[in-house]
Amino acid sequence: MAQNIRKEFEKNGFVRIRNVLDYKLDLEPILNDMAFIMNRLVHRFVPKKDKKRVLGLSFKKKYSHLVKLNIPELDQYFNIRLPQNVNVDSDFFASQSIFNLIKNNKILEKVSKILGQEISSNPCQNSRIKQPEKAISKKNLHDGLVGRTPWHQDAGVMNKKGQKGTELVTCWIPFTKTRIENGCMMAVKESHKLGLVNHDTGSKGQVEIKGKEKIDDLKTIALEANVGDIILLSRYLIHCSLPNKSKNFRISMDLRFNKTGQHSGRDPLPSFVVKSKNRKKIKVNNYKQWIAMWEEAKNKCIPRKWTYKYPLPTFKNSKRDLPNVI
Repeated sequence: MAQNIRKEFEKNGFVRIRNVLDYKLDLEPILNDMAFIMNRLVHRFVPKKDKKRVLGLSFKKKYSHLVKLNIPELDQYFNIRLPQNVNVDSDFFASQSIFNLIKNNKILEKVSKILGQEISSNPCQNSRIKQPEKAISKKNLHDGLVGRTPWHQDAGVMNKKGQKGTELVTCWIPFTKTRIENGCMMAVKESHKLGLVNHDTGSKGQVEIKGKEKIDDLKTIALEANVGDIILLSRYLIHCSLPNKSKNFRISMDLRFNKTGQHSGRDPLPSFVVKSKNRKKIKVNNYKQWIAMWEEAKNKCIPRKWTYKYPLPTFKNSKRDLPNVI
């Protein structure tokens, strides 16, 4: 029986779709690019006497070694967007393989079941390398890029214009098998029907749902996934990630898409048409055009020293606090 993607999405606030992506074709090129960045960081930061030995280590052992060097914003070298606080030296992960994934027709075909045929890439995107929690410093335990991600809705990380009218869909992509043990996502089933609830500042400057303690009274589900699967999330789905209690790394990426013509919620970061009935509307067709857009956005943001800000609290009163809407 064929999966009804739209029906599941509208009922639950998410839909898990099996075997969409091919590891060799779609995912391995990105992991190879991450390995290249890792070697570049080893050459840059590891003392000369240790360099040869460290270069011979596995990806995860190299990463663990770099973590011990206390390199500022190490996770940002592997993240697929500019950092929140930006300067001329700010780095980010923007390879041909990332562009290919954003434009991947297998993903866009599934997203179109929800958004329709007019789709734009949304710059609220991230990649996450999460090593076993026992190796993470206490100050980073609740950093969503490397540790636990707090309870939130994706609409909560957009500006006011994006929160009001943008139909945002998150496409969550695992690069490693993801289970409860290694920190899969947890979601409150059907919570998208509540609409946008109040958020405030959480750990490490992230957004976090006000009154999150009430989630203990709600029905939650573990969103486990295999490599090749994707999970599409509503912008209003309440979700988080668990701690990685395994011995292995957990790597994932969240791409985001919205209906073309709607506000990205992250101006001036790049939003561009990736799918349309009218092919003339698709102006960004190659990697050079895409990276130029990001460099232009970076240059616009440098004078003000930030790329985006969270409008917190989301609401100025408590009417939309979680305990008051469930």
